[in-house]
Amino acid sequence: MERPDIETGTVLKTEGNWATVITNKSKSCNECGKAQAGICGKSGAGMVMKVRNPVRAKVWDTVLLELDRKTHVKAYFYAFVLPVILMFAGTYTGHLVSEYSGIKGFDVVAGFTCLFVSIVYALKKIRALDKTTHLQISKVISEGHTSDYLACPEEVDYLAIFGRNN
Repeated sequence: MERPDIETGTVLKTEGNWATVITNKSKSCNECGKAQAGICGKSGAGMVMKVRNPVRAKVWDTVLLELDRKTHVKAYFYAFVLPVILMFAGTYTGHLVSEYSGIKGFDVVAGFTCLFVSIVYALKKIRALDKTTHLQISKVISEGHTSDYLACPEEVDYLAIFGRNN
C-alpha cells in the first residue's frame, strides 16, 4: 500500500542541510486539497520547495520526500485524540457541577462546549504546525538524474527557468 504522505522529486540545488526540490507527478499530490483547488499547478507536479536534506542528496538526484513521524503523531493527536479527551473531561466536569448545583443538562452543554473549544484550538495548532514543518528527503531513489529522464513537461519548463536564474 502506497503511503499518501510520500512524494518524489528531483533535487535542483543544495545548500548545507537544505535542498531545493521540484516534485514529480504522483497520485498523492493529485489528492491534495491545494492541487484540487489549482493552487500549486496542474496535478501538483512541478512544485518547487525547500526541504531538509539529512541524507545529503546531490543535484539531479531523484529523492523520496516525506514528513517526519513526530509531525504525524502531533497532527493526529491534535485532530483526533485531544478533542475526544476534552469532550469527555468537560462532560464529566459538567455532570459533577450538574449534580452539585441541580442544573439539569449542564453535562451536555459542558461536553459540547469543550469539544468546540478543543476543535478550534486543534485547528490553530495544526495550522501552526503546517507553517513550521518542512518535508525532508528520506531516501535517494536514483542518482545523477538528467533532463533526458524528466517526469513531465512541466518539470522541463521549471528546470529551464531555474537554470537561467543561476
